[in-house]
Amino acid sequence: MPRRQLAPILTLWASAYLGCVLFLLADLSPQESVPTALLGELSWLALMGSIPTTLVLGAAFRAAHSPRAVIAASTVAMIVFGAGIGWEHTDFLLAGPQWTGHPQRQLVRVAMASGFGLLAAAGWLWLILGARTRDRRWTAAWMTFTVIAVWLLMATIVRYRAYDYSMAQLVFPAGLLSGALVYRMARGSRLGLIILGAAAACLLFGLGSRLEPAFVATGKREVMVHSRAGALATLYVLPHFRREDSWSAAGKACPKPRPVMEGSSIGIEPNRRRNVIIVTVDALRKDVVGMQADGRPVMPELAQLAKAGVSFASATSTYPATLFAMGSAFTGLSPAELYLSPGLPDTIFTRSRAQVDRQFAVLPDVSWFRLPIVGEFLASAVETEFAGTDSAATNALIARLRAARADDASVMAWVHYYAPHHRYRYHRDFPFGKGRKNAYLSEVAYFDRELGRLMRYLSDEGWLEDTLVVFFSDHGEALGEQSYWGHHVYLNGWMIDVPLVLWHASLSSSEPRVGVSLADVAPTVLHFLGLPIPSDIAAKSLFTLDPNLPDRPSFSEAFPVRGRELFDSFRLSALDDASIRARLRGIRVASKGYEPKGAITRGRYRLIHHRGADTTLVYDLEAGPNQHLDDGTASREASKLLQSELERWEQEQMQRIQCRLQLSE
Repeated sequence: MPRRQLAPILTLWASAYLGCVLFLLADLSPQESVPTALLGELSWLALMGSIPTTLVLGAAFRAAHSPRAVIAASTVAMIVFGAGIGWEHTDFLLAGPQWTGHPQRQLVRVAMASGFGLLAAAGWLWLILGARTRDRRWTAAWMTFTVIAVWLLMATIVRYRAYDYSMAQLVFPAGLLSGALVYRMARGSRLGLIILGAAAACLLFGLGSRLEPAFVATGKREVMVHSRAGALATLYVLPHFRREDSWSAAGKACPKPRPVMEGSSIGIEPNRRRNVIIVTVDALRKDVVGMQADGRPVMPELAQLAKAGVSFASATSTYPATLFAMGSAFTGLSPAELYLSPGLPDTIFTRSRAQVDRQFAVLPDVSWFRLPIVGEFLASAVETEFAGTDSAATNALIARLRAARADDASVMAWVHYYAPHHRYRYHRDFPFGKGRKNAYLSEVAYFDRELGRLMRYLSDEGWLEDTLVVFFSDHGEALGEQSYWGHHVYLNGWMIDVPLVLWHASLSSSEPRVGVSLADVAPTVLHFLGLPIPSDIAAKSLFTLDPNLPDRPSFSEAFPVRGRELFDSFRLSALDDASIRARLRGIRVASKGYEPKGAITRGRYRLIHHRGADTTLVYDLEAGPNQHLDDGTASREASKLLQSELERWEQEQMQRIQCRLQLSE
């Protein structure tokens, strides 16, 4: 290749590469201690981004000097390409509960995909305009607007979570515009050699560092979220670091499912009427229960009530989102077993239908809880009422309980409080200052008041004499940890450590140290009602556990199943092998912006296995739920033990799934 052609190409690549690097590094805080390894990771990721970026930039600058017919044809091609990409992402963006069954969903999707196509064409023409512009004033204006566009893309990614599937795609246009800016400054100036040298040095540094999937998935992930590289890596890199699991019929023979009557005494007279009231709350962290803010307790009611009941000190959620967490609590199954279930599993409601006179639920009046999956699965054939506020939910439940008591009817009831769920609102009665975290605390305090009001009614009206009240949170909530707000994705303590409390007049107050999970709720309720417990679940009745056995392990998992995939989890009456394998891959391989994870909590330690990166982190819970252990002897021994137990549990989980589905090899 002639030297006069090679120099512009190298300059173009160097500009594209440095543009990607600058974008990935743009939001690293100067106060943050940024390790050298992270800079190497970002340089490596920028190399991947520079390949398509260079091709697009080169095509745009070449098209700028082509006939108008070529520009028009390339613009039409860009519209088609952008619309095609947009079509996939609009399916994800319109996967929320308000759009799942919307009659105009397809029309809106077409409009949004067309908008993506037009945006792609506009960006393409903007690059061509920048290549054609010669006047200094117009060049300055073009560069100014391009900087603004890059800043807007950065702000959008940060605002709407860099790990999210669709937001991660903005990394490419932002890197492309950044590269165009660098190239526009370098072209025809002495900066070309400087930029080429800087790119070469950065590239050598990145290649020398090499990509560590464990680092991308875990170490300094919060910094990578700020830099938008975490999204890029989990979307395009991590899926290639792990082979897909394959099904095999080999292993232990499948036992014949049979009901098991739990014979252990629970200390309650066998002939008394037995009611069950399940009280749940969305997104309540365990560490908030005893927290104080501005010198006042955030949850005085629950803190006091927990002392009067059986409050489990080491309770974990099975999944960091509502459907699978509540599904586990109502069935005793793990999230993966639910997702790979051949049909709607039986719940505590379906199993107890003949045992109680009335079943009713009071749920939040939000679009998610009005989805068919909630009525078909979580509250199957249950009289359901929707409440707009937590206060209205308390009133509705009390009214239904009074009516049942007036008719001398036994009940199975469920009320789900919603206040702590995003988006957080301030309550005038509970001012904790400004900011999102304080707004969350205000919501929690408001819920706490309603919980106290409900429990006072139950106590005053004598319900606790013949009723088991079970209270728990479906999952925790991130409040800025690792630059993350909300739930999904993580299995750290602030996400899966939850309160779990039982109340009954015959139960003495205690704080068992035994490790438990939400899956143990289902066999506990069935045990209390004197009903058979399925033999093919790993969960156990809380009444049968040794309260002084802190080393009993509990298991949690998270996988990238969201949107319509999540809402349609149990819609199929039967799964064929292709669907099963696709779902298995979904819980094992990084996708849609985050890597799947499994976790085991045992005593003072928690191990989180990042399945996509095939790496683990061990936490010492006594040193703090987010304290990463040093690589010492204790850490290695704890990691080896926990990893072995987690692998054994996952193998048994897969065996149970295979037996239910009766899979072929």
